[in-house]
Amino acid sequence: MSSRHDQDNEFETGLPPVSTTEWTSPVPGADAGTMRGLHLASESVLCLATQAHDAVARGDAAGAEAARASLEQQLALATRLIDELLFDGSGPHTTH
Repeated sequence: MSSRHDQDNEFETGLPPVSTTEWTSPVPGADAGTMRGLHLASESVLCLATQAHDAVARGDAAGAEAARASLEQQLALATRLIDELLFDGSGPHTTH
């Protein structure tokens, strides 16, 4: 394995910790249920990205493709939730 695949440094460090209030009510009037859904979707995105990374590292093409497909769906859900929270379901969207 090359040095660029350092297993001990999988994720960026040095980011400020997220407080509970940031994901439960980041903006006035934010729906707590939608914020909770975004939190769970974000955790799922991270987990699926890790699974895809691990599958690629193992050379498991089928596992990587399955994780990638799930990751794509979960990321779309998270993006929709962000749009709902920021734009109340209308206005500009974060999708390209």
